[in-house]
Parts: sequence; structure tokens; C-alpha cells
Amino acid sequence: MSKYKVAYYIRVSIGEQSKGYSLEGQKSTLDDWVKDMEWKWVKTYYDEASAKDTNREKFQEMITDAKHGLFDGICMVDNDRFSRSTKDLLNIMDDLLGHKVKLHIHNLQHIDIYSEQGRLLLTNLATYSEFFRGQLASKIRSGVKQKMKNEWFGQAPYGYTIISDVKGNRKMNTRLVENSDEQKVLSLIKQLRTKGKTPSEIAMHLNENRIPTRLKRKGNTCSWHPSTVRNILNRPEVVLNENEKT
Repeated sequence: MSKYKVAYYIRVSIGEQSKGYSLEGQKSTLDDWVKDMEWKWVKTYYDEASAKDTNREKFQEMITDAKHGLFDGICMVDNDRFSRSTKDLLNIMDDLLGHKVKLHIHNLQHIDIYSEQGRLLLTNLATYSEFFRGQLASKIRSGVKQKMKNEWFGQAPYGYTIISDVKGNRKMNTRLVENSDEQKVLSLIKQLRTKGKTPSEIAMHLNENRIPTRLKRKGNTCSWHPSTVRNILNRPEVVLNENEKT
């Protein structure tokens, strides 16, 4: 009899790498677990995106593969990796069960999440995660608005550069100004999106036309990725004073 076949779902979003949710850390945890359970790993799906909805490239690929019988179960380190929406989590969990595919959550490995008690516990955890996400998003929006009233803190978003006035040895009035070259790229990204191009297609277009990203590794410019394009399209608009625009 063949072994029980499983896939990994591994997700990180911005800022989570330093909080114990690195791609490598999740994979190592799942590797050890699957080995102990004597299951057979068949495929890993990586996403670098928020779990606020299910519109994630590899997530959707995984669901399609599951329904085509590529594996019997999906392993993740905790329910936050899958979704922070209680409704999405339970609906997809039930949908997959109809195709004889089960979810396996490492942090709940000793609980049968398909029993009445286990489902109740999972629902409570998912509801808490959803509440936490909403509270955090509200605090971030409030914090950004407050900072913009005074001065900018942190890294400049793509399309902008940070400048400051200098008085003696002190930097004052730190603020964002438009970066003309990057603004042209932003306009191109929005134009392509308006024409119905997906983030993957937009990233491919930028790479094929050798449009550089801001990031470099070992002296080489990094490629554009669908998640980078998606984050740019989904971020709030930056509002500048008229004299800060190029």
C-alpha cells in the first residue's frame, strides 16, 4: 500500500521573516513532522503574500492540484499560513474534504480538527487571527497618517525617495519626494493592470524589457516577482504636498 502523500503550504508576508516564519524554518519544521509520521512529501507551494484572502498564486495552484488528486493532505505550520479569514478557512477545508484531501496543522497536530471539538477549537483560533489582523491593520493606518502629518519614518516605498533638511548635525523634516524614474515604472505597471494584465504577466513584461528593480544582491539587480507587483498595486496611495512632486 502506497504511503499517504502530502504537500507543504509555506507562506511569509512582509516582516514575518524575523518572527520565526522564514521559508526555511517552516520547511524544516514540516520535514521533521512528515518524517516522524512516515508520510510521503510530493510538492511544496511557496507564497510571499498576506493571508487576508485566497488570491495567492501558489495557493490557487495548490487547491487545483489537490482537487486533481496529486496528494492526500496539505501540511502547514499553523492555520495563519493558510488563511486569516475564518470563513475562507472552513469553506476550503470542507471543499477539499469533498475531494478526500485533508488539512494538517503542525501546531494542532494532536487535535483532530475534523471532529466537532477540534473544529470548534480551529474556528476559535481562526476567528482570533482574523480579529488580530483587523486590529493591526487599523493601527498601521492610524500610525501612517500620524507620521505623514509630521515626517516620514522607515524605508521609502517604490516610486519615492527620502530627503531631509539638515540643520547643524541634525536631520529635520524628513519626507518623501517622487523619484521620476520609478514613477515612470509605476505608471507602466498601472497601465498594464488597466489592460487586464495579471501581476505575473506584468512582472514578466518588466523583466523582458530589462526594467531594473530597486533591490540588488551581490551587485546584481533582482528580478521582478508577481508578489512585488501585487504589493505595489494594493498599497495605499502616497499623498505628497505639491512642492514635493517632480
